[in-house]
Amino acid sequence: MAQVLVKGQNAPLTVARLRVTVETPGPADLSALLLTDSGRVRTDADFVFYNQPDGPGVSCRPAAGRPACVEVDLAAVPAEVGKVLVAVSVDGSAPAFGAGPAPVAGIAGADGAVMATFVVTGLDTERAVIAWEIYRRAGGWKIRAVGQGYAGGLAELVAVCGVEVDEEPAPAVPVSATTASPVAAGTGAPAGQPPAPPAQPPAPPAQPPTPSARPAAVPAQPARPWPTDRAKPPQPAPQAAGGLPPERLYQQVWSIFEDAARSTSALRSATEYAEQRRDDEVGRLLDDPRARNSPETAAARAAADRRHDELVARATADHRRDAAQLGTELRQLDGVLPATMARWDSPVWRGWQPPTELAVALRVGELHLPEDPDLRIPLLFRLPLARPLWIDAAGTDRSTATALARSVIARLLAAHPAGKLSVSVADLAGGGAAVRGLRGDALAGPPATTPGELAELLDNLVSRVDLIQMAMRSGETALPPGLVDGGRRLLVLHDFPYGFDERSIAQIQYLINDGPDVGVNLLLVADPADSSTLGPLVSALWRSMSRLPAVPDDHVGDPWVGLSWTFTPDPVGSGTALDAVLDRLAGGR
Repeated sequence: MAQVLVKGQNAPLTVARLRVTVETPGPADLSALLLTDSGRVRTDADFVFYNQPDGPGVSCRPAAGRPACVEVDLAAVPAEVGKVLVAVSVDGSAPAFGAGPAPVAGIAGADGAVMATFVVTGLDTERAVIAWEIYRRAGGWKIRAVGQGYAGGLAELVAVCGVEVDEEPAPAVPVSATTASPVAAGTGAPAGQPPAPPAQPPAPPAQPPTPSARPAAVPAQPARPWPTDRAKPPQPAPQAAGGLPPERLYQQVWSIFEDAARSTSALRSATEYAEQRRDDEVGRLLDDPRARNSPETAAARAAADRRHDELVARATADHRRDAAQLGTELRQLDGVLPATMARWDSPVWRGWQPPTELAVALRVGELHLPEDPDLRIPLLFRLPLARPLWIDAAGTDRSTATALARSVIARLLAAHPAGKLSVSVADLAGGGAAVRGLRGDALAGPPATTPGELAELLDNLVSRVDLIQMAMRSGETALPPGLVDGGRRLLVLHDFPYGFDERSIAQIQYLINDGPDVGVNLLLVADPADSSTLGPLVSALWRSMSRLPAVPDDHVGDPWVGLSWTFTPDPVGSGTALDAVLDRLAGGR
């Protein structure tokens, strides 16, 4: 029996050859994109469509007597391809998908037996829609019902995935829509399903959300170029302990995050729909005062309650199945994640050595939802950092915030090759507690503990950014004279804005805006209540940073369905791998 999926749901695959079809009310074209773990094609040959109908393991063409379809042979898909997207599109002269009945997508085996269907609801002005994502997971393959639309049509969709597009491809001879599955249009998805979220690029974002009182989507942040890296020849991808490249492991963690978000959203949507349907049915029964207390009304109310309970029970069972699978995948990943993505108590930290190149990502804590408090998903920041970090000290004491800052600093140092990151500190109240114990290459100089030392430190960093920007604009690949370290710089500001004047705050804003492009990043440790009297300038600083509360807080919103996730910082105690890393750094790496 075919599974009927709703937007965001996923299911495992048990066959290697697939036929994907999409039923639409009018002529439409199918296409497929083979994407790497970065969410982009390797070359334009990975775009399979009517003018290029064959790709590695994927073909797209109408067949005599059968519906137009995309055929996928998973065994023939190259190992570096992490996912296959199947899309449906109409040309610019045709009505948008929201103007007619919802498309119905289906996936069948090579024998034609339908395994899953998906009614793509919530469309409006979209002219191209990703119907299915077929993706690798834990040594196998899974499918996800996506339903992500693009008002700009096929050209916009493929451009997001890295295909070079000069103009909208000329449409093929239209193929009449045919039935892809036994599910009729307009069925399968609850009427109470929420509208589709804004279109998001398939590639995972590189940075967590901006600080906000409301959950905010995680914005995509491309890796920033570093001028001294541009002349380096390409290096082979490093391998993690489990044999997979760190990039692939990072993508797997992100995919688990997405699956958990979509599965929980499907559970909540189904529950809300069941409650609304029951309320509507009971309301109609009570419209007639004469029949309110009749046996027939009592029986009808009991039937409405039963339908509600059955739908909620099915949705809950599906979600529990998904959560159990994701928990298994997280446990499998736990032993193979590279050090900077692992917990401090992970065995991978034993015998840690400085890397030969910048790590892929940095772990700062865990995320979970109230439905699954034991499903803890690592929160990873893509490196190099594209946004400053703000450790929010609200609701805790200084020592707790300082411990978290020390943890993040140690991880950042451990993520960089020897001598390629140095730390500058301004701490006018605590004397540099967050970096106590660091020596040698790890520290760019002693902490600034007076207003005069703070002013000198900020002037030097602003000059550093100015000089590197001038070199980049002139096309130089080497650092300007006087910047011989060739590495990145992390500025740690403790108890901000204590001891800062308007000039220093303006300099910090400049470093926030322009520093990441040239290898200068900031880490602020502050309670925003301390700056409540300083006006909109400081408020703008908070909004431009990625917030890490020193105590658990539900401020993180995912970019797929906008759920509010609770962030918990990683615990840090004495005698941990953190201390061993700092000892090694103090000993000259």
